[in-house]
Amino acid sequence: MKLKNEILSGHLNSQMQILHENGCRALQKERERNGDMIREDEHIEFKKTTSELNQAMLSISAILNKHRRGTLYFGMRNDGTPIPFTINESTLRDVSRKIYESIKPQIFPVVETEVKDGVEIIRVDFEGDEIPYSALGKYYIRVADEDRELSPAELKRIMIGREYEENWESTISNETLKDVDADIVRQFYDKALQSGRMPNISFSVEGVLNHFMLIKEEHLTNAGRALFSSKKPITLKMAIFATEYKETFIDIQKVEGNIFELIEEAIGYIKKNIRWRARLNEDGIHRDEIPEVPIEAVREAVINSLVHARYDISIQHEIDIFPNKIMIVNPGSYASEHSPQEYAELNLPSSLRNETIAHVLYCCEDVESFGTGFRKIYSLCDEAGVKVSYSNHEMDFMIDFSRETLNKSTTIMDNITESEEKVIAILKQEPYLSGAEISERAGLSRRTVTRVITSLREKGVLVREGSNKKGQWRVL
Repeated sequence: MKLKNEILSGHLNSQMQILHENGCRALQKERERNGDMIREDEHIEFKKTTSELNQAMLSISAILNKHRRGTLYFGMRNDGTPIPFTINESTLRDVSRKIYESIKPQIFPVVETEVKDGVEIIRVDFEGDEIPYSALGKYYIRVADEDRELSPAELKRIMIGREYEENWESTISNETLKDVDADIVRQFYDKALQSGRMPNISFSVEGVLNHFMLIKEEHLTNAGRALFSSKKPITLKMAIFATEYKETFIDIQKVEGNIFELIEEAIGYIKKNIRWRARLNEDGIHRDEIPEVPIEAVREAVINSLVHARYDISIQHEIDIFPNKIMIVNPGSYASEHSPQEYAELNLPSSLRNETIAHVLYCCEDVESFGTGFRKIYSLCDEAGVKVSYSNHEMDFMIDFSRETLNKSTTIMDNITESEEKVIAILKQEPYLSGAEISERAGLSRRTVTRVITSLREKGVLVREGSNKKGQWRVL
């Protein structure tokens, strides 16, 4: 009888397990439909039981080295459904002890149980800023939902970057208060107050610098020097090339200045050396000047380059204008694990290489909000029909604005006369007008209108649809 009961009990347990698994699968499908399914990704890792403790340690170090925080679950299948396993009084202590012994530098995770779909599982939340982290004596990095061991070169790059973040901005430079450009500090102060992003403190150069911790013992920090020095601390090279390669240049300039000065130098050079077209307003009188590449997008890219550059290396900033693109070169490799496209499409926190510099530019609204620069660049360029691309190298990051799309469409428009613009504006509003009516509205002679229409048709800007009596004009 006892054996029969055990068999019956085992059968019931087996049936309950099957029902539970079927229920979890059904719930999983429902969650997937609703979009609230927990999935493994670069921040989250699943382990079935604590028998996978060693593998869990690798995942924790990999996630820390990539994102500095994450969550690991014990009791979860790869598909995101919970799986029952034994959790007793010592289980949480064993997990905490393993993390303490395996992860270096030491972290202090939160290890606790929670119930998912009626099943008790273990959740481990962890974070740390002292990268790189090792697990069981080796270093790992998170790639999608997998853990990959870091190569010596990658580990060296992380350690150098970490040392830069900890030391460069706050290190004292050789320059003092007398080397500060007081006019630029004043301009910054006025803009920061007007933006409402800075408290209303009485103005003094030293007071402003102290507020942002840009001065120590009467010496500028490296960040203070880069922002406000009058001794031209940063170099920017700007050039126009005759072909798509850096072989023959039409113009080349090298300027020096602080960050605020170089922002204006770079934008001014680009505005001066790109194509613009004139567009007549609907009133037929006023004209708008349209750049081939959105200036606000270019400005955002220039500021992004100056904010995220590595200033402890001897590479200079560059603005290179080719016939087919505008290239902005940022010294130092790309500063984030997320791609520019991810920043454009997702709501991601900003990864700041020079946090103090970024904060100062934010206060005067040169930086609108952290993490939105690429979104603004892509949005403006999509609207204008301009392709944006980027490339990342060990020593620099480049962002390119294509000139090809708009060059094709604006070559004709560059040759449009003022009289032709007037006729185009009128016919866009009233395509059925006769030659006499166009002449009256444009204030041009009949002969001039005839010549203008002929010219526009030859240029492919204007076509006649239908008969001469009942047809209409169409502006292409």
